Order: sequence, then structure tokens, then C-alpha cells
Amino acid sequence: MTKSPMVQTAEKGAYPEVMCATQDGLQQRALYGPTGRMEFAGPVGKGTLEPHAYDKPVMVRLWERSEKDTGFNWAL
Repeated sequence: MTKSPMVQTAEKGAYPEVMCATQDGLQQRALYGPTGRMEFAGPVGKGTLEPHAYDKPVMVRLWERSEKDTGFNWAL
């Protein structure tokens, strides 16, 4: 499985999250991750964020469902 182009090390898999948490100048409300074939592999950069990701009613439902399923409520 380590020879598959779809598999990567934990370090490479964590890179987008670490980059977003530490790098200055990144665009807000953007998706950062692999930029290669079908955005599953390749160098990390700004990817494609689908229009439904900006759909406010969908975001609200997802947030409420996440709080319900985890039993944790954020006081915002």
C-alpha cells in the first residue's frame, strides 16, 4: 500500500492543517490541501472549494448536527 500514489506519511497528511494554523497570508474561507490529480495527491496549495461550502443553511445544519452528535456545544 505504501507504493500507492493515494497513500502518504502522517507528516505529509498533516501538512495542510499545520500550514493553515501557522502560515501568514493565507486566504480565509479557502481550502488548502493537495493540488495534484483530482486534488487527492501532489503539492499542498489552494484547492477548489465547492459552492455548497458557502451555503449558509447547509453550514448551520452541519454545525448543529455536529454539536448534537458530539454532545459538545460551543458558546459563540
